[in-house]
Amino acid sequence: MKPASVIIMDEHPIVRMSIEVLLQKNKNIDVVMKTDDSREVINYMRTHSVDLVILDIELPSIDGFTLLKRIKSIQADTRILFLSSKSERFYAGRAIQAGANGFVSKRKEQEDIYHAVEMLLSGYSFFPSETLELISNAGSRKGATNDMPLSNREITVLRYLANGLSNKEIAEQLLLSNKTISAHKSNIFSKLHVTSIVELIDYARVKELL
Repeated sequence: MKPASVIIMDEHPIVRMSIEVLLQKNKNIDVVMKTDDSREVINYMRTHSVDLVILDIELPSIDGFTLLKRIKSIQADTRILFLSSKSERFYAGRAIQAGANGFVSKRKEQEDIYHAVEMLLSGYSFFPSETLELISNAGSRKGATNDMPLSNREITVLRYLANGLSNKEIAEQLLLSNKTISAHKSNIFSKLHVTSIVELIDYARVKELL
């Protein structure tokens, strides 16, 4: 049987390497690429079939939700496992809504990543039980689905703003116009009822987005 092809995407080389070593325990898994470059992944997937992409939501040059859409537009059957060191409660729920097949917090044991990969490659999903319970009860819990009023793109812009990047720098990172970033910033401030970057940073810390 042909090994399952896996791509590992993370900003940190040591994380990519440690995940690869972890997956080497399974001879039926072939890590075909380790990178933080979304363009490299997209170009590869245009000509090669990939079974699974392990994807850090907070990549430096693109947010994971946007990349998920691009990957699915090329290979709809490729399974996506999101990783994040930030708020599990927030990001796991967004991962489900975005169409990911699994989510693992980097704060958990690495064995959780290995178990999640095996589950996804077997056709199952892998999400924190607390997140699944929250979503299943959303209809009966007022505000359960509106705890975070921002879109995924606005969350990405918020993180860049809170980390000190200017509108111009954010526009360059996300390949968007200054005008678009300004509009996102205005919407973020309005939705969160904040009036300064300091207040924005405080909000992001409380929500564990930094």
